[in-house]
Amino acid sequence: MKKVILFGVDGLSMPLLQRYAGEGALPHIAQMLRQGAATELLPFISAWGDINFVTFLSGQAVGTSWTGQGMAQDNARTGNLLAQMSKKDLRAALVHFPETVSAGTAHFSYAPYWGRSEAWPAEIFKPMGYTTHYAARTADKQVKMQKLGWPPNGALAYHDKGAWQPLTKTTEGYQFTLRGNQGETLDATLISGTQPVLRIADGTLELKPQCWSDWINIDAAGTPCRVRFYVGAFDPQKEDVEILQSQVTHPERLSASPQADALVSASAPFYSKWVVKASPEEAYLPATLQEAEEQSLWLVDNALELTQRQNYSLWATVHRLVDESHHNCLGQCDPASPFYDPTQAARYDDVMRQCYQVLDRSIGKLMQEMDDETVLMLASDHGAVPNSYMCDIYRYLEKHQLVVLNEDGLPDMAKSQLYLKDERGGLEIFVNLAGREASGIVSEQDYEAVCARTLLALGNWQVEDNGVMRNAVSLALLKDDAVGIGFWGDCAGDIVFAYNTGFVWGVSQGKEDICPVEVPGANHGPQKPTAATTLSNNYGALLMYGAGVRQGYYRDRKTLGPHTMTDPAATIAHLLGLPLATLDGRVMHDMILSPNEGA
Repeated sequence: MKKVILFGVDGLSMPLLQRYAGEGALPHIAQMLRQGAATELLPFISAWGDINFVTFLSGQAVGTSWTGQGMAQDNARTGNLLAQMSKKDLRAALVHFPETVSAGTAHFSYAPYWGRSEAWPAEIFKPMGYTTHYAARTADKQVKMQKLGWPPNGALAYHDKGAWQPLTKTTEGYQFTLRGNQGETLDATLISGTQPVLRIADGTLELKPQCWSDWINIDAAGTPCRVRFYVGAFDPQKEDVEILQSQVTHPERLSASPQADALVSASAPFYSKWVVKASPEEAYLPATLQEAEEQSLWLVDNALELTQRQNYSLWATVHRLVDESHHNCLGQCDPASPFYDPTQAARYDDVMRQCYQVLDRSIGKLMQEMDDETVLMLASDHGAVPNSYMCDIYRYLEKHQLVVLNEDGLPDMAKSQLYLKDERGGLEIFVNLAGREASGIVSEQDYEAVCARTLLALGNWQVEDNGVMRNAVSLALLKDDAVGIGFWGDCAGDIVFAYNTGFVWGVSQGKEDICPVEVPGANHGPQKPTAATTLSNNYGALLMYGAGVRQGYYRDRKTLGPHTMTDPAATIAHLLGLPLATLDGRVMHDMILSPNEGA
């Protein structure tokens, strides 16, 4: 029976992947390129995961498949890939995949990726660091004048962890308290001595510096769960002590399926994030690399179990270490970045390379252990390019008398002609239309004029960049025109637009509508899907390997055009013998063998 493993990787960039593979740093991915097929994928607007992994798996364009962040479509109503599989009694497993895709009762979902601002219900204790240098740790943080991300009150683009709490010195050593999202608490003491010893949950455990401990069984307000620790520094005589604590998840809240225990029989618990970010500026980068690799191998083991032994036809995930490394490092090593420093670039490039190597080892295990009926897809939703300018869309529309902002910098709906919806990604503008919106003030007669004024304003949004005027917005389309890029239906905005290369959404305490970004970084979501520099680009990546895949084939988007984000699902449907009538994508016939070729 044919099976497909979709090992999704947030942000994987084909130019970087090819460069690291060419250096010999990624032997298994290099083998995929030699013995499989590869191409780049054109993302939808916005070029971020929640839209593009949803369309990737559904096989349907944004207008059909995407209602909004965390708002899953009905599979049966849309007839997407998962609906077609259930009709043929084929099962899919979505393991740490965006919650905007509903597995439904016919399939299996585990630890869906939580993309909302509120606390994840499956998380009991956040990953945290505890330190005797709390004042220094917190004082070192730069107070940012800007927030980059969408919704505009978030800080999505920074990938900051905020993960330090103080250690309290006692007669025995250093005490700290794990504090849960729902008021749970658990005390622990790092006992002073020649070697670190941790007392927690009525037991003691010897710890090794610069290494994660074994998993420890604990009770969090009546919930059995597991935690582990990493001693970064341990010199009590100099009062130099720092210890990291893993994320603690609620086993029963990771899946609503009664089959979860039988399908996820892992020796380690699942966790979704790590304590410190992937950056050369972090003292304990090895801790992050180890946590991320163990999570990645946890996913690999689950993929092999469910597809090779539990008869699941499709298994899909999204691993996020690579994307985090881009956000934290690409802005310092890409010559297109205003923060590029050739004397420091190699440090940041090496962190990204190490994160790609974590991925490579996981892919190697999949390639070695999957059977001859399995196709492996290594795929991403987008890439990344460095940030140069911050754009506050609401401040700009206010300049053109299209919105009136309240004290929070958001539209006063009783006075504003336009607004944007938080869940739609920040690139769709809605007219505050009377009769359609609860507080609508724009009449039907004025609708077209408001749209025309908005398009004109977006086209004239500019900034001087090294003596050259650059447009902040790369494209802006009326909804009727945006059908050509996949937007239609009741959920889509009246105007769809995308920022130019290097421009990112955000807000500034200085209340500028456009200004240089204040710290280095890279992004993808707001920028046009085709944004590119000499080092990276915004395109997604797809590598295929295994049964029926053409060997040594690379589709060059510059000469043949890119495949789209809906094409992989059509190809999966083809491999599994499913109908394509309700899918928008095309089968990637150039990447797979015909029956005659395979004979």
